[in-house]
Amino acid sequence: MDEKNDDRTVRMSPDDLPSVDPGATRLMDDATRADATHVAPRRMADRLPSIDTPSDLPRIDDTSGRDGIDALSDPYFSPAAAPEDLTAARPVVTIESPVESLPERKRRMPRWGIALLVVLALAVAGGIAYLTYANELWGGKTVPAVVGLTEEEARAELEALGFQVEVEYRSGDENIGMVLDCTPDEGLRTDPAAGVTLVVGAERTIPDVIGMTEDAATQALYDAGATDVLVKTSNSDEEAGTAIEVSPGVGEPFVSGDQITLVIAQPYKVPDVKGLTADEALAALEEQGLKGEVSYVDSDAKKNTVVAADPGEGTEVAGGTTVKLSVSSPNPSSPTSLAEYFEATPEQLAEYLADEGFSLVYGGVYVHNGNAHAVYKGSSGDLLHITDDPETSHYEGGSKGDVLAEGAGVGGVRYAFSSDTLPSGGGRENEEGVRAVMAACGLEGLKDTCTAEDVVMPEELPEDAHFICAVGEQGGYTWAVRIGGVGDSTGVVAMIAPTSHFSGVDLSDFDGKLCDYIAYIDLFTG
Repeated sequence: MDEKNDDRTVRMSPDDLPSVDPGATRLMDDATRADATHVAPRRMADRLPSIDTPSDLPRIDDTSGRDGIDALSDPYFSPAAAPEDLTAARPVVTIESPVESLPERKRRMPRWGIALLVVLALAVAGGIAYLTYANELWGGKTVPAVVGLTEEEARAELEALGFQVEVEYRSGDENIGMVLDCTPDEGLRTDPAAGVTLVVGAERTIPDVIGMTEDAATQALYDAGATDVLVKTSNSDEEAGTAIEVSPGVGEPFVSGDQITLVIAQPYKVPDVKGLTADEALAALEEQGLKGEVSYVDSDAKKNTVVAADPGEGTEVAGGTTVKLSVSSPNPSSPTSLAEYFEATPEQLAEYLADEGFSLVYGGVYVHNGNAHAVYKGSSGDLLHITDDPETSHYEGGSKGDVLAEGAGVGGVRYAFSSDTLPSGGGRENEEGVRAVMAACGLEGLKDTCTAEDVVMPEELPEDAHFICAVGEQGGYTWAVRIGGVGDSTGVVAMIAPTSHFSGVDLSDFDGKLCDYIAYIDLFTG
């Protein structure tokens, strides 16, 4: 074939075509066309791009008689630009393929499969959530059972789980130190950061009531759990009516059944001490926070008892004030007032006897009880015995210890009258003489008498014996008076001792009579 104009298109077999764009559209044979993807019908003109036609190309006359079948089989043939010689070679024109390639269609999962996967995914997620919740990896912690544990045990268990712990104490008589209650309740699940409050049993303690009024202090003690509050008063310089002491003391433990003593301040007042002994009055003043000063006065009141006080009873005074006490003299009203010797102290008696002109003749003490055995002689010749055995005048002599001044006790008294001190009528050996001596000695309660004519003794009485003896009882003491003697010797003696002194005497040899026994011992053994 002759070479044609380069601008003309020539028909070439597919194998002779130069390499072209792999993406360009090619003519397909019948086999290929059968497998090709079908595209919905569409106007080719709408799919082809516009091509600029060279101005020097000759127009093709549709009636030229040239064979256009071949041209129409060429997808690149353009009737408007067809050359006269359709067999001439033309440059290959590359254009975009009008056929869109569809993506490879993937196999889709059915809807029930998708739903099943969703359900499975939710179930797995729920299971994981349940297990982690059940193991308390989230959603808070369960409050453990701590009621009944000690505070330390409960706190350790809760803090190990991360709980913040607060403790409130509830006073009581039992379960001290044990957990009584828990908030939130045991078994509830809660945020550990929100905390747990424990109620722990604690000892009841005495509240600080010092300085409170009586009503306020009493109420505070009842509020603390006390059920038995004893209120006392005590003199104090603190404000009257306020609490100055509580027992058990402030802060000390107690149980509700304990008695609580509350002491309330009252002004210092002189107590009523009239009629008390000097020692009793001094003790009463000291108990009230006051002091006492004793002065003895002559009085008809009982010996050694208070007859007046200055300041007087009920007077408000400052703490430590000295109250002057006027006390009836404890000393015997006379040296012969024998019963009054027991009302004075030994020291007072020693001073009294010295003032009355008695001098010490003998002084000793009984070893078995420490009582005094002393003999004094008066200026008129009277003899006074301080002795446990007043029915006898016997004493050893030699020792002159001032045992009364040293505090030796008085077990009995014996007084032998001199002729100068003998009371009027006291020398008569009859009941009249006895009663005269009784009056001089302050004795009463005569019970029995005996004389030389009717006395019963364990041995025969001397023929020249003459006497009368009388006994009596007075206020827990037994006394005796003996008038007479043997031959020309005569005397008047009075004696007294506690009744218990004679209670153990064997009176079988004296017809059971104490009077006969005393007369025998006094006249014939002393």
